[in-house]
Amino acid sequence: MQDNFAYLLPFIMLTFGVVFLFLQRIGHASARYWGIGYLSAAFGFATPLVLGGLPFEIQAIVSNLLFFSAFFLYGHALLTHFGRPLYVRARLSIVIAAVLLVSFHVFVTPDLKRELVIGDLICALLLAIPVWVVRKRPVALADRLMVGIACLVVMETLVRIGMLLVMTPNGSMVELSEFFESDYAFYMQLAASIFGFLLALSVLASQISVTVDRHLHAAEHDPLTDVLNRRGFDRRVPDFRNDTPDGAIITCDIDHFKRINDVYGHAAGDIVLIGLSDLLRRHAPENALVARFGGEEFVVFLPGQTAAVASQLANGMRTGLSSLDWRNRGVTSQITASFGVSAVARGDHSIHDAIKRADDSLYVAKRGGRDQVVLEGIRLSAEGPVLRVITKV
Repeated sequence: MQDNFAYLLPFIMLTFGVVFLFLQRIGHASARYWGIGYLSAAFGFATPLVLGGLPFEIQAIVSNLLFFSAFFLYGHALLTHFGRPLYVRARLSIVIAAVLLVSFHVFVTPDLKRELVIGDLICALLLAIPVWVVRKRPVALADRLMVGIACLVVMETLVRIGMLLVMTPNGSMVELSEFFESDYAFYMQLAASIFGFLLALSVLASQISVTVDRHLHAAEHDPLTDVLNRRGFDRRVPDFRNDTPDGAIITCDIDHFKRINDVYGHAAGDIVLIGLSDLLRRHAPENALVARFGGEEFVVFLPGQTAAVASQLANGMRTGLSSLDWRNRGVTSQITASFGVSAVARGDHSIHDAIKRADDSLYVAKRGGRDQVVLEGIRLSAEGPVLRVITKV
């Protein structure tokens, strides 16, 4: 049974390593380190099989180096995944010190027990430090599961060290031989392997979750401005089937946008679109939905806000845009936009009923001279919040 296990474990680790390296090719930076880490662990477990003809001392150093590399890379992958500082020098210093200590107890004063304790303790430390650093970062369930299982791997390693110390108090070769040949030692090794397997599964789940989130984000966001697109906007607005939600709509359209593209080029036009989208997000409340519906047209949904409040926000957006200096980005003329505002009304069948009314007001603003805010037949003057009625056509 133990012989079969000795062949199975490297194969499992090797399989996960290859899978993670494949995921790295489709844009997962941390998957590279998980992949190389699991390959290192696979070769570490396979050392007695592959290097069985070499002296024990060589096997011990090679296997320890491979396991140190594996746990160093596991920690590196965690830090990379959550965007935390990598502390490469500090962690490499731990590895170098560990290699020197292990080498001392292999070549200078041979002591198998100390070698094993140091090796496992360093592996636990190399993973424990990144786990501690990223402990508050996980948000997604898959990420929390991954960090939780990594923590369990550290704890299991420490328990294994403790049991080795307790069950081999003298550290003699007879004690160590009896311990490693016992069923208890086998089941401990099996438990360690199961935790390693579960860690790999949790990492795989996290990587798949990231892939799904990326595709979903790409499907629901405008690639240029990173605000919502029409599909993403429609998925997030409240459901009108049960009750009409309170809120207001702002529609926005850049004035003379075609001329901006013609005079300054499409790259400059893209810069203006990005600048406007950033401005809209800065001025809108945190719970607002900002979307680009196409071309130079943007829509903002303000949950729970009145049309009067929305019109004041729109006027702040308008004045903020007109006051921006674009000269350092290659645009020397003033950029302005027109805004239409509408409240969500009882009887609306969808948010698009309110958007239609806001669009009608936007067209009034365009025909009335541009660079202005119109609230369903009322124009907000350029000087401030004073309202006056205009004819709606």
